[in-house]
Amino acid sequence: MKLVTTSSLVALFVSQFLCAGAQAAPLSALEVLQQFNLVAFGSVNSTSHVDGRTYVGGSVAGGEYAGHPSSTPASAYAGLTVGGSASGVTVNGLGAVIGGSIANSTINSGSAAVLGSSSNVNFNGGAYVAGSASGTNFNGSGRINDLSSNATLQSEVAAATSTNFRSVLSGLSDQLSQLSSTGSSVTIDGNRAVFTALANASGIAVFDLTGIDTTLFKLAEFAFDTKGAKTIIFNTDEKTYNISANFLGGSASLVGAVAIWNFYNATSLTLNNQFGGAILATDAALTNFNNIEGTVVVNSLTQRGEIHQQSLTAPVSDQQVPEPGSLALLLGALAVLAARRKYASAHH
Repeated sequence: MKLVTTSSLVALFVSQFLCAGAQAAPLSALEVLQQFNLVAFGSVNSTSHVDGRTYVGGSVAGGEYAGHPSSTPASAYAGLTVGGSASGVTVNGLGAVIGGSIANSTINSGSAAVLGSSSNVNFNGGAYVAGSASGTNFNGSGRINDLSSNATLQSEVAAATSTNFRSVLSGLSDQLSQLSSTGSSVTIDGNRAVFTALANASGIAVFDLTGIDTTLFKLAEFAFDTKGAKTIIFNTDEKTYNISANFLGGSASLVGAVAIWNFYNATSLTLNNQFGGAILATDAALTNFNNIEGTVVVNSLTQRGEIHQQSLTAPVSDQQVPEPGSLALLLGALAVLAARRKYASAHH
């Protein structure tokens, strides 16, 4: 079976399916962190589920995706977008775009576009399959023979190759890694680390963990005193991590929407317990054995715990780093989102 590569996928989209009006604008780093719960540049192997939207550049084996579509931020992207093949997946909302073939899977809700073949698949919304379809049930609105006749699918297919996720998110990681500490500190007492944030005038707290991370990530307990910081950035430069710390007092969920853990040198990351905050580890192979509260951006993923939607809502930084204009835009947009979320919570 021939695998549809990313480059051929782009050509196929452009040559066969897309009119000029359907071209999608590329996403910024902010938009990715807002719209996606999981981004993996390579492959994903999963026995668990993702609450929100997922992008996978390579292939996917197993897992449930878009588990909570009603609380997933709006996007031109489908609930699951895969550059390669997919097998054993369940998509519970917002549809799917698969660049290769799909097998032994169910798309419970939303339309689907498959640029390869399908085998033993249940499509419960309208579905376009470019290749053969064996053992496939086209439920709902049936099989779509002309992709150009379906505006939703056309938009999702156009979006699928519109953003260079690796470039955009690696660039953000590089920028954040150059931020200086704002005076935030870590106190280690026995096997417990207490993170005390000190924010700047924009509400941003930066932790430089590079001097203590070898010891820090071997500890058993993490506690957080955010001091009202709108954003907390943790910069750490180790290559290999095996983290078993317990986030005390429900803090994993509390910091999930305001924290960014920037593992900017990591190639291997293992999380054994619940973890809170967005994970930015663009070169890492991640394995999680418990829930993650926040957006995950990695090179590849072995998923054995849930990934929960905690869209980043706060500013990143106004300090001087490369490409200050783009980061300033990210800062301003996130600040607005943080204010909206605070207002919504107060009036819920």
